[in-house]
Amino acid sequence: MLTGTMEVLQDDEMKREIWRTGDTIFYKKGVTDPDYCVLKFTAVKGRYYCDLKTESFDIEDLK
Repeated sequence: MLTGTMEVLQDDEMKREIWRTGDTIFYKKGVTDPDYCVLKFTAVKGRYYCDLKTESFDIEDLK
């Protein structure tokens, strides 16, 4: 499990970079569809399960 922040990117260049042709199935107006957005997740900390116990960690400690 990861915990952090999520932001909606408004940058048209980033939207175009991530866009794939098949995405028109979901967004009929293409990359300019108002429902199409790009989310950026930045992890801050996490928790995992191993050997019948859970362990927590901070992302900064992994750098």
